[in-house]
Formats: sequence, structure tokens, C-alpha cells
Amino acid sequence: MTNRFWHIWTIPLLLAIVSLGGLISALVGNDLWDVLSWLTLSIPLLVIGRFWLWPQGNKKAVK
Repeated sequence: MTNRFWHIWTIPLLLAIVSLGGLISALVGNDLWDVLSWLTLSIPLLVIGRFWLWPQGNKKAVK
């Protein structure tokens, strides 16, 4: 049960932590913090774009 939980939720939890870090860095300061927030908040968008452009899954047609 625990192994299945982590298998499913590892990547979403990591993306949530990265997003939270980006949001906090955007609120904390300027200059370098702004760059850090842009970089960290772009990671989930890059992941979404990757799976939108090149989806994974079964390539066989369902009959």
C-alpha cells in the first residue's frame, strides 16, 4: 500500500514543493529571488508542455 502511494504521488508532490518554493521566493525579495521564482515556477509548465506535446501511453489501438 505504501509503495503504491509513493509510486503514484512522488512526482506531483515534488512539483508542488518546487511550486511552493517558487511562490515563496517571489514574495521574499527581488533580483536573484525573482530569477529563482521564474525558474522554479516554469518547471511545472515545462513538465505539462512535455506531456502535452509528447504524450505517453499505449500506442496500440483499442478494438
